[in-house]
Amino acid sequence: MSQQLSPTLDLQADFGAPDPALWRSLTEKVLGGVPFDKKLVVKTPEGIPVQPIYGPDALDGLDLADTTPGRFPYVRGTKAEGYRSGAWQICQRLPYPTAEEFNVAAKRDLSRGQDALMLQFDRVGRQGLDPADRAGEGGTAISTQADFDAAVKDLDLAAVAVHVDAGVSAPAAAQMLFSQAAPPSEGSVLFDPVALLATEGYLPMTLDRAWDLLANHLKMVDTHAPAFKSVGVDVSWSGNAGGHAVFDLACMLASAAESFRALEERGVSPDLAAGKAMVRFSVGTDFFMEIAKFRAARGLWAHFVRACGGSEDSAKLTQHAQTSIWEQSALDPYVNLLRATSEAFSAVVGGVDGLTVDPFDAVFGLPNEFSRRIARNIQLVLRDEAHLTEVVDPAGGSWLVETLTQELSKNAWALFQEMEAQGGLIAMLRDGSLREDLLKIAEDKKLKLSRRQDVKVGVNQYANLDEKAVEIRTPAVDDLAHEAKKRIGKLKATRDETEVRNRLKALSAETLPAMPCQVLNQGATLGEVMEALGAKETTRAVPVKTDRLTAGYERLRENMALYVAEHGAAPKIYMAQMGPVKQHKIRSDFSVEFLKPSGFEIIAEGSHDDAESAAAAAVASGAAATVICSTDDTYPELVPAFAKAVKAANPKVQVIMAGLMPDHVEAFKAAGVDEFIHLRANNLQLLSDLQALTGVAQ
Repeated sequence: MSQQLSPTLDLQADFGAPDPALWRSLTEKVLGGVPFDKKLVVKTPEGIPVQPIYGPDALDGLDLADTTPGRFPYVRGTKAEGYRSGAWQICQRLPYPTAEEFNVAAKRDLSRGQDALMLQFDRVGRQGLDPADRAGEGGTAISTQADFDAAVKDLDLAAVAVHVDAGVSAPAAAQMLFSQAAPPSEGSVLFDPVALLATEGYLPMTLDRAWDLLANHLKMVDTHAPAFKSVGVDVSWSGNAGGHAVFDLACMLASAAESFRALEERGVSPDLAAGKAMVRFSVGTDFFMEIAKFRAARGLWAHFVRACGGSEDSAKLTQHAQTSIWEQSALDPYVNLLRATSEAFSAVVGGVDGLTVDPFDAVFGLPNEFSRRIARNIQLVLRDEAHLTEVVDPAGGSWLVETLTQELSKNAWALFQEMEAQGGLIAMLRDGSLREDLLKIAEDKKLKLSRRQDVKVGVNQYANLDEKAVEIRTPAVDDLAHEAKKRIGKLKATRDETEVRNRLKALSAETLPAMPCQVLNQGATLGEVMEALGAKETTRAVPVKTDRLTAGYERLRENMALYVAEHGAAPKIYMAQMGPVKQHKIRSDFSVEFLKPSGFEIIAEGSHDDAESAAAAAVASGAAATVICSTDDTYPELVPAFAKAVKAANPKVQVIMAGLMPDHVEAFKAAGVDEFIHLRANNLQLLSDLQALTGVAQ
């Protein structure tokens, strides 16, 4: 008869209490003399050391961990019930170029789980202009009240939160929105001069005029819809330019400081400004760091608002997250689904108020219905199947997350103080130092990717050279501009020109009542209204560089695609595998994966017993490059003979050795070895050089 198990399992009684000191000493023995901190403690891009294991003692001295949801400083959430009192807003972008296309997509998606609407004006509209040569780029072409009405036709705006992203045109966009028969009571029309300088490099007006407009815009929106947000603190550009969590948070504080100071000078209290503000972040794939970022943001914001003189109630942060452009890849693009899922998961666990998940094919232009559905369903699964609405602050008490939250808060506040000492965010945008700071962070991240210290599946590892191209759908910006100008021409031909001109002149007044609404309804265009409001001069700055981490690898594949289109096939790389399988397999497999992202055709068949036969086979294959794979013990004899034989037969063939023997490097190079593949090699640089040397790229 088998022995019955005890109904309770007391591991501590059987094994004793865990001893961290003992574990560390045993671990250091296994490391064989390598320092513990060097081998097992990882430093994040933010400069924060992450330990391999955390215990309860990690919470000692962490003030932020000992707080309550719904209570100042709101690190654990601005509501005591968390999402149990209402989930985050599922707010997807519908970047279709015409009002009619936007309307069709909005009707469909709002009936299939999306519960917040985002209308993003195209780039021309966000700059306060009417269409000239281009329209429908990066959003919906809205230049008249009729365009706006067509975009929201038959939508029940009062039943959903509505967010309008109109850039500098926010004051006019708000009037377009609130002139609807049943306008929404919840949402945002954000005006953010700092973000416009950061992304575009200019404002079509003086800064003073922009701050005047923001103050008036805030008051006007508050009159129509007190629950609406109007003061934008959009720092998504930081993450989309490669910035890390500390930089994102410091920019949030520095951007808010610029706006709050300007608004206070115009009679808007910090209390009111904070209550009308919404912060926008991009969210990256560093799962635990991103969770900590959103938690830290609430605590930093609360202390910032209180330091400005605001109340604890106005210090409750409203934050919206959007999946990161920086993290998306055009290579193996379906992996973007996994990245977006991780990003969305961390944003929700971090407690955001609204979330936008970009479709996996957004990098190629306009999304299709399938990619929109999948992006939307990521959020629906997290809400309805993962039940993330059932737990208040699910990361609360996590030894790692609480530590990261505290470290982020401390480091971000210190960086914010440094930014203020340099004159503030706008001064840094004007002198270009903010761009340079972000470029340095981005280059450090790119270097880690190129050295394969960081992995992007399908990009720098596990490249799929047989993947099918995704359909690229971009708006016909020239045709759309032509059609928009025709509509504007017809509108102007039928309007009361004298009345419109008189009302436009009146808009230059310091206060902005309902006049924009009236003049827009009488046929004025967006560009005319914004010009009357002061969009005549230009304020310049040095914009940040929005980029994608994988861009360098995408250029490799583009180079190869162009070469194949011209020559009919990719150049070959011959794997010269020496001796029995056990002698060459590890280095051969490593080298094949190392070379794959370049797009070369790789021949890895059979093995050779001597250097001469391997060299002959490599040259006979017509390969542009060859890689010799064997062991350190055999290399001193094989490599020189192999390299000399290849170069003698065809000097143009690039000879590469799989591995690195520092004491033999110079001798191997003298024999004809051009490059070495090894763990510490710069993968992107080596592949770029190889493409250049083999004629694939200039």
